Amino acid sequence: MLDEHSPLRSATIDQRRHRDRSAPQRATLTVLHLIHETSFGGVEAAAENLRRTFGSGRPASSARAELQYRVAALEASADAISVVRPDIAGRSVNSPLSALRLLREVRREKPDVLITSLWRAVALGPLASMLSPRTRWAIWVHLPRYTHRLDRLVHHWCLPRADMVLSDAEATYTTLVQGELARAGRSVPHRVVRPAAGTLALEHEAVPPAPGEPLRLVFWGRMARQKRLDLAIDLVAELGRQHPGGADLLIIGPDAGQHQVLLDHASRRGLTDRVRFEPPMDREGLAREAASAHAFVQLSDAEGFAMSAHEAIAAGMISVLTPVGELAADTEDGATCLHHHGDLTETARRLVELVADPEAFARMARTARESASDDFALAFTEACRALVTERS
Repeated sequence: MLDEHSPLRSATIDQRRHRDRSAPQRATLTVLHLIHETSFGGVEAAAENLRRTFGSGRPASSARAELQYRVAALEASADAISVVRPDIAGRSVNSPLSALRLLREVRREKPDVLITSLWRAVALGPLASMLSPRTRWAIWVHLPRYTHRLDRLVHHWCLPRADMVLSDAEATYTTLVQGELARAGRSVPHRVVRPAAGTLALEHEAVPPAPGEPLRLVFWGRMARQKRLDLAIDLVAELGRQHPGGADLLIIGPDAGQHQVLLDHASRRGLTDRVRFEPPMDREGLAREAASAHAFVQLSDAEGFAMSAHEAIAAGMISVLTPVGELAADTEDGATCLHHHGDLTETARRLVELVADPEAFARMARTARESASDDFALAFTEACRALVTERS
């Protein structure tokens, strides 16, 4: 690593930070976004949204965008689980050759803006800055906590050296980024860029279960520890005591080290036949499964933007959520969703009362759908413009 007084660092990062930016602003900015892979997840969904708005997924007949956006992944996942279609892709997230492939693209394209998401991509930022000194580098942080030690070390080193930090929620900045910059004694420009929820067109509007019908819950996203899917299984057990017909839970998404743990937990609770797991699926398949459910459930103990929950809300689903991350700021308990505050018995009681009142059920679904925000493209564009034109 380069220390604070390294001549090489001064010749690259510091020089790039303080160069004269008085040149006329370009009409169209080129943006290259580096990510890990293309599979099921919030980062990937945000990248695909941007690709369809500003990049290769934009309709050919659309007007010229303010940004020309491209996404580069260290690995292209199998088509069945891919959320974003990359413009450039390596062979593996852990392959040095994949990293070199992406760095060569930076040197060749020399984009105005380089966005890096997730630790492996973030680690390429300083090297990319050396290869293209005029490129402005932003780190986009998507979670308010680190997932492991290497994630922490990479961000600890890179955050103070970036030209800008983006976060997908204010809580992500205040909980994680602010402390890192304070410890480094650095001030780095920051913007909150909240991703837009992906479109999930349900076949019909949500309706409560019929008398005696199981209350069907659904979750989609990574089976990661912070999602607390064990609590979702516990909620199924509690609903079995309170709701005639009991409850079922469908978990859709890739394993992040919790699949077997959750299977064992469901078995211990006697819920093996009530909890079902499905691998990631395309948007049409996900919409079919969501439409057949009565409520989305996500009882996470930590979130940034929480893409899956926002997709459910935007689709007009009844959602049971812990108010963490951005969900605390843009959901309203009893209006757009039901908040879980730690008492599963109380949460189950409120959900049972809601499904027993069709008018209240329909009203919450309608309010949730109307609450969805669509300012993602504007916020991303403004952040990229600021990155190029503001002095550090």
